[in-house]
Amino acid sequence: MDPSSDQTEAVDPPPRQQGWFMRLPLWLRIAGPVVLLILLVGGTAAVVVASQPKDPLAEARALCLSGMRLELEQRGAAAPEMPLFSEVERVTDDEYRTQGSVSYRDDDGSEQRVQVRCIVRVEDGVMRVAGIRFSS
Repeated sequence: MDPSSDQTEAVDPPPRQQGWFMRLPLWLRIAGPVVLLILLVGGTAAVVVASQPKDPLAEARALCLSGMRLELEQRGAAAPEMPLFSEVERVTDDEYRTQGSVSYRDDDGSEQRVQVRCIVRVEDGVMRVAGIRFSS
């Protein structure tokens, strides 16, 4: 080519590198962020629901029931009828108490009915059964 000619030759620019996101199919470029947003919102909602304070009276009642069932099973007794508790009382800020009666079957098959008293304490923010007492 003659440098004195008025015509300039069009030079193609070097091919541009496309980013990884642009190389993805269009449907994935749209659906990916939507799915991530849904997962983020759902995860946040799950954390908020899980961190809500539970009813301490209901939690104390449930702990007492499971503690009594475990105590009776360790003694070799089967408890077909779990106790009907009176209301769970809040003794102090960190202590709950309830009482009721339970019927169970001994190893020899005889049915026994006893009074039961349960105390639940809050220690380091965690509720624990402090004591279960059975009496005739």
